[in-house]
Amino acid sequence: MSAVAPLEGLEQLRTIVDRRTGVSVLAEWEEIAWEYGLQMAGRPPSMVIHDLSLDVLAFQQAMDRAPSHEAGQWRFLNARFTFLMADTLGSAGRSRESRHWWASARRAAEQTGNRHTMALAHASEAVQGLYEDRPLALVLSRVNTVLDLMEGRPCQAMARALGARAHALALAGDHASAYAALDEQADVFDALPDEVTRNQLSYAMDGWPLFRLLHTRSLVYALCGHPRIAQAQQEALAAHPVGRPRQTAQVRLHEAISAVRGGDVDDGLEYARRVVTELGSNVNRFVLRTAALVADAAPATAQTHTAVLDYRRQFALPRGES
Repeated sequence: MSAVAPLEGLEQLRTIVDRRTGVSVLAEWEEIAWEYGLQMAGRPPSMVIHDLSLDVLAFQQAMDRAPSHEAGQWRFLNARFTFLMADTLGSAGRSRESRHWWASARRAAEQTGNRHTMALAHASEAVQGLYEDRPLALVLSRVNTVLDLMEGRPCQAMARALGARAHALALAGDHASAYAALDEQADVFDALPDEVTRNQLSYAMDGWPLFRLLHTRSLVYALCGHPRIAQAQQEALAAHPVGRPRQTAQVRLHEAISAVRGGDVDDGLEYARRVVTELGSNVNRFVLRTAALVADAAPATAQTHTAVLDYRRQFALPRGES
């Protein structure tokens, strides 16, 4: 039998210890949030939710005791934690909870008074909303809010938002406008500072490296059937950093989308099946939604074929409307 106390008991014990040693300081919580930002790209989100929820609760209690002269910094970190919670829940496929947490993240961002923080919350919700099958009109509304907030100033939030716009327009069948959004995104990327484009560790929160630009292009080209799709996919795969299996798997699924769109339905589905299966427990909502797009790419006459139905059934994928 384990001698370790239950988590609730450990938290109570730490509270007693903190009365003697002093309460946690802002720098400790900044480091904790930074670590979670690193975990978002690698660990299965379902494994992160429990620990993150406990730390979000503990942070709220610490924030209540924070010195007034640090109020602005604590508000910024509160926005960061709510952002992390919303993103992790969405990645784990818990769409209902994610929607509510994105609303909390937007409100927390507004309390910082920082336009980029507000824009980042809207942009990140827009990106995730595309993988949760939220209405395209809502996604584009979040994008427009980002562009209004930033007024043309290049930043990570604008790059995310324009990627979401390109993705949404591709799903809507407006290929010319989707390509135009990709061009705008590339212009924003070229104007970003080096500390943003070179940050491949905590890119979910602070960075926007080249592979994110190429990843978006690969997806949009696959959805639209662009003639340069094969080159775009090769560039995206080459740019993805080592140790990011989910992101690499998504680009491989873009390849499967292209194969199915080109008429190679059975082989494309089989390739996609192997990609998802190889991830094992590391699958998240982004991967599964991209996997669904592979089946969606099959012609209407093939949607009721056994191969397509079995593929959807294996991964519990719904019939897409896009």
